[in-house]
Amino acid sequence: MSLSGWLLLGLIINLASAQFDLPVQQSTIAQTVPKYSLTTPTQKEKIQKLAQQTTVRILTANASGSGVIVQHQGQIYTVLTSWHVVAFSDRHTIITPDGRRYTPSRQPQQLGNSDLAITQFRSNSRYQITTISTEPVKLGEPVFAAGFPMYQGQSLATTFDRGIKIFRFTTGEISVLPPKSLAQGYRLGYTNDIAIGMSGGPIFNASGLLIGINGRMKNRDPNFGMYTFEDGTEPPLGLLPQIVSSSWGIPITNYLQFHN
Repeated sequence: MSLSGWLLLGLIINLASAQFDLPVQQSTIAQTVPKYSLTTPTQKEKIQKLAQQTTVRILTANASGSGVIVQHQGQIYTVLTSWHVVAFSDRHTIITPDGRRYTPSRQPQQLGNSDLAITQFRSNSRYQITTISTEPVKLGEPVFAAGFPMYQGQSLATTFDRGIKIFRFTTGEISVLPPKSLAQGYRLGYTNDIAIGMSGGPIFNASGLLIGINGRMKNRDPNFGMYTFEDGTEPPLGLLPQIVSSSWGIPITNYLQFHN
């Protein structure tokens, strides 16, 4: 056998024998996704209504994103979003589910080194607050992602003038739970289709509990370090196709580390 052949065989053996501390008992070579019972139409309608009542749109000078209301103290509401939604603009506007527009009451705050941030607004109105899940996420469980796309369909026409009318609610399932976080805290892979502008929006489980925050769309170019683990290592070759074909979010546990 040639040297290249022996190297390839050694790589295959190493991948097959590697052991990782997974959140669930699955192989990192290819995570087999179990099948869960489908969510009933009534459950889905309730979760969609909850998503519409708790998801906000965030407008910046030249872009837009989404967020979800996670806390209420007096007249101050706290919105959890993606850091990249608010990091590159001096100011942003928060559009609440009733269509009202608010100027933030404080500068956004990044949570550690993750792609998460909180922003706040002051209001006398009453808005729905999400309930956060404290249970482990499981492969195959149904999930629902929400937010506000920045573009109309496949065009480059923006939706800035449509406010919250372009709310999108998608269904899917957890497709990948990698052995450790990808860069910036991403550790929640799911099959839902999300669009530019839905970053920062909520991910709910079948009980209507908040389990994560949208952040990355499917099928990004893996050659640009998009799928490198936080410690700089690369995913196992057998797991990479599942990683690339999944949308990605940050688990809500990352937020709870800072605001528990």
